[in-house]
Amino acid sequence: MDMKLALSPAKYIFKRLRRLAWLLLGPPPATPESYIGDNGCIRCAASFLAWNQIVGDYLEFGVYEGNSFAEAYRSISRARSNVKQFIGKPEVDAWYRNPPKYFAFDSFNGLPEGPFERHADYYEGAYKCSEEAFLQNIRAGGVELSDVVTVPGFYDQSLNSNTKERLKLSRAATILIDCDLYESTVPVLDFITSLVVQGTIIIFDDWYRYGGRPDQGEQRACAEWLERNPQIELVQYWQQGPQTVAFLVNLR
Repeated sequence: MDMKLALSPAKYIFKRLRRLAWLLLGPPPATPESYIGDNGCIRCAASFLAWNQIVGDYLEFGVYEGNSFAEAYRSISRARSNVKQFIGKPEVDAWYRNPPKYFAFDSFNGLPEGPFERHADYYEGAYKCSEEAFLQNIRAGGVELSDVVTVPGFYDQSLNSNTKERLKLSRAATILIDCDLYESTVPVLDFITSLVVQGTIIIFDDWYRYGGRPDQGEQRACAEWLERNPQIELVQYWQQGPQTVAFLVNLR
């Protein structure tokens, strides 16, 4: 649906003015409340990664219209700048000179077809946003597109060793998984296995869907992944709203 039609005129104008302010003035300063509301997991992860100087890229699987992606870009950039200004040491300067790349993985055609167990809003084609519209949205949200790589395609086809090699992926500091379906989450987790490091933050956007059942959705995919990879432990780090949970990777 066109955003102009989905929002009232006043809300649409406010949204556009806010994005223009981000472009001209930069993002607003962080406040304690910012860790609690929308995208709180992202802001909390950005702060943790900056203060611990975790090196690695940002990977988001299921970007839709780009709201969380743009927030991650702003939050990570802000947190990195804050830490660099506060800690004037050579090792921090070296870390700061190695900024993350931002990778957007999405079919850009909505959810896949198939006989999957679904919520009412998980129908085929749901959450569709074109790659062009996504890029326009994040640019309006203050993202420098030269820092972004989009990876179109359904995950069972696009997530493989060739993609990893082509993108020169080696370390992930932040991973946001918003795949909705168990079948989509499985290839994502297999793809990131070799990329996680000590302190990587993994955010599951739909952790408590399917009535919170651990044998369905993202919870099921994650449990099976951990069983296949006993060297990886996930420690719950932050929760946002009714369904989003962030975990910290601990390598045994």
